[in-house]
Amino acid sequence: MQSAKEHFEQNIVRVKNLGYLHQTISVEITNNLDSSDILRAQYVMLISALDYFIHEIIRIGILQIYNKERKPTHEFKKFIFSTDQETLLNKAILEEKNDTWLDYQIRVRNGFKSFQQADKIKEALLLIDSSDIWEKIATLLNENKDDLKNRLNLIIERRNQIAHEADIEPTYKELREIEAEDVDDSITFIEKIVTAISDVVMEGIL
Repeated sequence: MQSAKEHFEQNIVRVKNLGYLHQTISVEITNNLDSSDILRAQYVMLISALDYFIHEIIRIGILQIYNKERKPTHEFKKFIFSTDQETLLNKAILEEKNDTWLDYQIRVRNGFKSFQQADKIKEALLLIDSSDIWEKIATLLNENKDDLKNRLNLIIERRNQIAHEADIEPTYKELREIEAEDVDDSITFIEKIVTAISDVVMEGIL
């Protein structure tokens, strides 16, 4: 689990570096050059860092359950037994102490999925933790569960406007405004959420 958090932190450094680049360019360039796309790139990379983090802790958590380092969940059992039965049988018996096959299977099964919105994150984490993950996060952060989920979803919505709509407002076909302060606030919030998720899933290790 710690490696997933460390990779997230490395990715966040990249996101923040874009912010420093935006600050530098904004001071030095003329009004003829718009540097706001750097901020948009930050949004996209920020959510990519979150998505990758969730994929990694799910992958690691499933392997921990398989290796009896974490208590199995109902969703884990459904995930395991929906794999190819012949492969499962052969690998589980012939390579009992080798979980490489399962690692590959997790990557294949989850590779195309997006774990970004609050409910999608909860759904993913049920593979390794049966509790109400957002209730636990809210308790850790001493905040309202619905407020946390709504704020996350708004950040995801803003990212989707950039990634899927070129950040063009549909009615007037104009570029939406974007502020560095909003990006910075989103980064801080996502960091807080990731730290809380990491703390919660670490509790499940036997």
